[in-house]
Amino acid sequence: MLDEFECLNLRILRPSKGALAKRNLDVKTTQLPVLIWILGGGFTDGAATDPVRNPALIVLLGLSKKTPFTAVSINYHLNIFGFGASADMLAAQGSHTSIKGVNFGLHGQKLALIWVKRNIAAFGGDDTKITIMGNSAGGISCHLHFLEAELDTKKPPFRRAGLMSGPCGGLDLTPLEQADERWTDLYRLWSVQADNSIDRLNMLRRIPARDLLNSVSDLHWVLLVLVIDQLTIRKSNLGCDVSIHLKQDGLGDKIKSADENTQVMLSATDDEFRGFVQIADWNYTKFHSLVAPSCPSQAAAEEAHEAYGILPTSSKKKLFEAFSQFRCDATMVHNVYRASEFFKAHHRQQTLLHGKDPKRLGVQYFHFEFGNPFSGTQQGITHHGVELVYAFANFHWALEKDDRGVLEGYIEPGQELAEATIPEPPSNTKTADYRKSNITLGYELQDKLIQFVVEDC
Repeated sequence: MLDEFECLNLRILRPSKGALAKRNLDVKTTQLPVLIWILGGGFTDGAATDPVRNPALIVLLGLSKKTPFTAVSINYHLNIFGFGASADMLAAQGSHTSIKGVNFGLHGQKLALIWVKRNIAAFGGDDTKITIMGNSAGGISCHLHFLEAELDTKKPPFRRAGLMSGPCGGLDLTPLEQADERWTDLYRLWSVQADNSIDRLNMLRRIPARDLLNSVSDLHWVLLVLVIDQLTIRKSNLGCDVSIHLKQDGLGDKIKSADENTQVMLSATDDEFRGFVQIADWNYTKFHSLVAPSCPSQAAAEEAHEAYGILPTSSKKKLFEAFSQFRCDATMVHNVYRASEFFKAHHRQQTLLHGKDPKRLGVQYFHFEFGNPFSGTQQGITHHGVELVYAFANFHWALEKDDRGVLEGYIEPGQELAEATIPEPPSNTKTADYRKSNITLGYELQDKLIQFVVEDC
């Protein structure tokens, strides 16, 4: 959607009153826990209507287990309109501007979280049991919102966060100076020449939205990233690299109570970036030249290379496998670990200060090792985003056929459905000793996600 004023909207899914009544739930008094899904897509593209991330079936599954909940998916500003950034934008923000800084997509997400907190009761939702969750760029967004909630004294608009393959650092945070270099390329592409920031931005505003999006493609901005503008995202020495400062208008000034028990669930897959490594097409020399400067010494670089089997004498196949594992560990797993350790330490500190149980740290971690079950180049690979094949039950019928050894072409999630139903879990699934069936894996993951959303602290 290209309309600047309509692209921030919500898709709300909840069990009907009739469905709740059939399960002996009082529709007048029952307030349902809420899952807010923040979509991923490199901050570049995506939609709440994406069939892969459609939460309708998992909402039905929760209902069938008598653990009903409401799901909300956020559409927010993406691409150049949500995450384009430059010093000119900051310079053009006068004293009258209510929102300072860039990272506009994050602002939109925060507005959505506040709106849900204030209004979800009208949809039968419980505003004290809100969980935010996202994958990839959506997970990064959740990480930042959770980080802001942890370090702020005010009561947050949610109680839990789930970060699927999306810690801060999974996509690098960019200094404003680096964002400016990109923006200068955009000016150059459109021959924008003016003496001041306001005039330069006004010239860009005259360009149709579709043409600006095409410019992103022309400039090969494959991913957009968050910018350390020292306003919305600031460098921090608290052990979490950055601190987040988004406006919280509409929530009042309620202070977090000592009993506040925010929880976070983090996850990563076993082989996050194999596809990216294929595109990079590294050899030993190129890889070494990229990695060595980031190591504390040449000896440290050589030690890291040796640990992963990245050697001049390694075969091309072994190098590819080693590059994939190194990139996964360095970019995703390490950042998930750092985030987990920070939240554990922070929660441990808070439990000591408030005399609470130090064992209840509220930090969970899942590591996905089951790969893509479908035939093709990614079959068997635990690649970035593979958990979405299982998480929302949208591939249930395809997974069922794969378990039976039925091979067929790709079918869009939900295409086979005549109506919104989901099969009941098999009561006695017989699987091979060495692995679980795809259907069983799916149900186990779905159960964990539902439990995280609905269970009491």
